Amino acid sequence: MSQPSNGAVVASKKELLRGALVAIGVAGLLLVTAVLPAEYGIDPTGAGKALGLTQLHQPASALAAAPGMPDLQGTTKGSTVSAKGEVRQMTIASAQDAAYRTDVMEIVLPPKKGLEVKTHLAKGATLIYSWKTKNGELVNHEFHGEPVDAGKDEFESFIVGKGVSESRGSLIAPFTGVHGWYWKNLSAAPVTIVLNASGFYSDIFRK
Repeated sequence: MSQPSNGAVVASKKELLRGALVAIGVAGLLLVTAVLPAEYGIDPTGAGKALGLTQLHQPASALAAAPGMPDLQGTTKGSTVSAKGEVRQMTIASAQDAAYRTDVMEIVLPPKKGLEVKTHLAKGATLIYSWKTKNGELVNHEFHGEPVDAGKDEFESFIVGKGVSESRGSLIAPFTGVHGWYWKNLSAAPVTIVLNASGFYSDIFRK
């Protein structure tokens, strides 16, 4: 290293080259031991794991599956959150093709007779309901469904009540088919039921 007459220090080309090589070496060391493990999960030396840097790396799929992080399909995967003191329930959520609708119906049950009201639901579609007898009369009730082209006695009961004056519930259809209610009048006089239904069913009809 030389020093001119004005007192300034001037480095030689050899010293400059050596400094540049040292800087490149340090940068390369940081790349291998820190940047690659933390950013890309690549740890050729094992130093990233030892320093805990590989834990910082999360691939895109892991981010999509992290609690509260929706993926590109609009669903949330891998969540394990639950309310304190509760056992987590299975999550069933889906976009709906059918339009949302609400209906209010009055159904008159003849004495000692039964009657059904049904809806068409696609698999995964939601139905919410409440009903009550107009004057508190007691009836037998079954909320059930049967798949498309069901065979004889091929159905599933979801909610059953005997000698009740009201009921409420919800269903995410486990299969595409007809889902609805059956009531049996236990008295010798007509009974009127007021049904409130809402959800993503295509129609509602008496059967």
